[in-house]
This record gives sequence, C-alpha cells and structure tokens, in this order.
Amino acid sequence: MTNTNWMVKGDTLRDYLEACKTADIKNFKRDPRLTKIFEHASIEQGSAYLSLILKQTPELFKYNFTNDLYGNPYLYEYILEGGYFSPSTLQYIGVLSNLVTKFGSLDGMRIVEIGGGYGGQCRTVLDVFKPNEYRIIDLYEVTRLQAAYLSDANNSDCIRLDYKIPDNNYGLFISNYALSEIPNNEAYIDLARRCTHGYITCNTDMVKLDWPHEKQPDIITERETNYILTW
Repeated sequence: MTNTNWMVKGDTLRDYLEACKTADIKNFKRDPRLTKIFEHASIEQGSAYLSLILKQTPELFKYNFTNDLYGNPYLYEYILEGGYFSPSTLQYIGVLSNLVTKFGSLDGMRIVEIGGGYGGQCRTVLDVFKPNEYRIIDLYEVTRLQAAYLSDANNSDCIRLDYKIPDNNYGLFISNYALSEIPNNEAYIDLARRCTHGYITCNTDMVKLDWPHEKQPDIITERETNYILTW
C-alpha cells in the first residue's frame, strides 16, 4: 500500500505517519494525530456494538479481550459485568461477532486485512481464535506501529505485516473502512476476489464487487450511507 492510494492526504497524512513512527505504546490512543484516523468511535457507537454482541454472540465475553490494556484509551462504563471498555474495542468485538455469526470459527483460517490501523481488530480476533495466518496490508509506517502493538498478542506467531499486496489466496478478507477509502483499489479487489470469504465495511461507494455477495446496513449509529459487504 502506498501513500498515493489513500484518500487521506496532506498534513493529516504526514502527521499520521509521523505519529505511527514515533508512537508511545503506553499512550498513543490519545494522540490527536492518530485519533483522527482511528480510536474515535463514540460512546453511542460502543453501545450499539454492545447490543449487537449481546444479541448475536454473548459468549464472546467469556474471553479476556486485551485491546484496552495498551495505549491508554478512554474507557467508559457500559452495562455489563466488568464493563469498562473503549468504544473502539466494542467495535472490534462487534466486527468479530459478525464474523463468527457469518463464518463460524476462525481457527485454522488464513486471514488478510486491508488497512489494519494499529492492529486492534487483529488483536481482538487473536484473543479468541488461532488462525494459521493473519496478514495485514498497510502503509509501511503503519506496519511499524502494528509490529510494536502486536508483539505480545495472543497467537502472535501467525501475524504477518506487509505493505505490498500478496499473490496468495486467503480464506477470509477483512477491511473496515479502509478499502472504501482507496480510489484506485483494483489490485485490492483482485485480492478479495481470490479469498473464499470476505467482510468489507464501506463508508463510500468505491468498492465494486463483480462476484456474488450480500449487502447489509452498517451499525445503526454509523452514517446511514455506510454498509457491509460479505461473501
């Protein structure tokens, strides 16, 4: 993935990449240069994801989710036993809930994620499952932050970080508000086409799939124009 592919440009992009290179793992989730890009889910969005999880897969809360242990995120009390979470962590668990509901266990699966942010979705998946591979494709500077953040994640031996599109086929393709922010995304679409299953959350209409798939609305507190594509 190169800087020129992404919709984010100018000072925002430069600040983001510099913050990724110099991130303090103990406090980076409060760095405004980074929260413009990630870790900005609202309390209301967290509540909506919590309701989704409790409806679909309440058993997920028997696992010890570790995403909030790092980076000093803002935590809020939700109506749940031991329920202090960042909204972003509830978002990641909500996506995991959707994945489990749609595809079942992710154990043994080969997963590729486009635009993994700091690695929160990856860490959340690995808190529950043991895939054979979890590969993140992102900008080089961002992969450095991911490498630091995920160094002690559960099942970290399966993690692969890359800024180039691999030739491999995968069992599951994931993109949360990333592929839909890449205008010239044909090469990523080609990778998605080679994956058995896929889960793409879109905030633009730039993701065009030419194979059978399903479309559903995004979480109720997101923009009405957002949607999720799965196959």
